[in-house]
Amino acid sequence: MVNGVAKIHSELMQMYVFKDFATLWPEKFCNKTNGVTVRRWLHHCNPGLSGLISDAVGSCDWVLHTEKLTAIMDKINDSNYFLKWLSVKQANKTTLANYIFDQLGIKLNPELQLFDIQVKRIHEYKRQTLNIFSVIHRYLSILESSESEQAEMTPRAIIFGGKAAPGYYAAKKLIKLINNVSRVVNNDSTIGDLLKVVFIPNYNVSLAEMIIPAADINEQISTAGTEASGTSNMKFAFNSSLIIGTWDGANIEIGQAIGNENVFFFGAKADEVDNLRATASQRQIHPKLARVFKAIRSGLFGDPSEYECLIHPVENGDNY
Repeated sequence: MVNGVAKIHSELMQMYVFKDFATLWPEKFCNKTNGVTVRRWLHHCNPGLSGLISDAVGSCDWVLHTEKLTAIMDKINDSNYFLKWLSVKQANKTTLANYIFDQLGIKLNPELQLFDIQVKRIHEYKRQTLNIFSVIHRYLSILESSESEQAEMTPRAIIFGGKAAPGYYAAKKLIKLINNVSRVVNNDSTIGDLLKVVFIPNYNVSLAEMIIPAADINEQISTAGTEASGTSNMKFAFNSSLIIGTWDGANIEIGQAIGNENVFFFGAKADEVDNLRATASQRQIHPKLARVFKAIRSGLFGDPSEYECLIHPVENGDNY
């Protein structure tokens, strides 16, 4: 048998990679979507939320029989339970904020700021590049805003983590850009708590167990058709973090399970990506993105020549 690791991945394997074999022996192809265990990625890493769920379910045997989790839907209109849920999230955010301050000296405001998190292997298709360009755009927009406009903005802490392969030049430059944007933004007293940027070094499973329960929202923004499945999206979903995601990998099946209205989907779908790539040279760079590139090339975030490997591919083909 041949399987992909998410529904869309299995379909792409049959349409492109193994097209001839799938035509000859369609019965040999199936799907097995990746999974992660609630034992580790909820019960173990988020004891506050685990205990709250056990209170609703009536026991903790949901850890082994996850179908019992549906019992928490009975609490959907219980305001007291809702407040307890928020309290657990707040405690997890405070734990992460304390770690970041102790390790990096960056002071976050977990009571005020939305924690927007992207933690995963650093790669162009996972589009941390898109995220950091968005952060720069947000920073420039805050600087140009009036006090009344700033008062309407949601304060946000944008947190990155992940490792790059040893020989992956562009990925390493991306990490450097994130850290330099962090340095500039976090030392700009004019914006206060409206925006903070953090790159957590040496990302690993133990850190993930602290980071994931603290997320208000998480970024699952790979180019549609490039992420085989993804599993961090599942871990974040277990821990009551909302997904900002593309129509890719297991994001699609999570949306089907919890309702697409509960996922912030955006961007092209897999069957639209090839056409977008083919016509990339005919499109102008959007003025907002051009302004981001101008800020980088001005030297605001350090030697701009180091970041041409990130900008040039977008201006000349935009594969991702």
